Amino acid sequence: MSDQEKTTAVLEGASEVKTLTRSEQRKKNRLENRAKKKEGPRQADEAANVFVRAYNFFVEAKEELGRVVWPSRKETFDSTWRLLILVVFAGLFLGLVDGILTRLLSLLV
Repeated sequence: MSDQEKTTAVLEGASEVKTLTRSEQRKKNRLENRAKKKEGPRQADEAANVFVRAYNFFVEAKEELGRVVWPSRKETFDSTWRLLILVVFAGLFLGLVDGILTRLLSLLV
């Protein structure tokens, strides 16, 4: 997590400083706001809040996808071939070990 995604908050009643992630800070703010609000029916606000939260989720998801460093076509091709070669060798190795162990077991039985 980068420094931009972290916010610093001073713990109440303590002299130490704790670094909170964005989600932790949001959760803390949400709890503080709930404590400040009056108790009572808030169905319309809650329904609107669901849409606001959904919108914020998609906006943040789009931002996060913009920060991703996607591999180039050549890097993807090279990685795929390396993986396929590794899988073939692992299969051959496991087949060889299985054959050897099967023959040794047949000799014992």
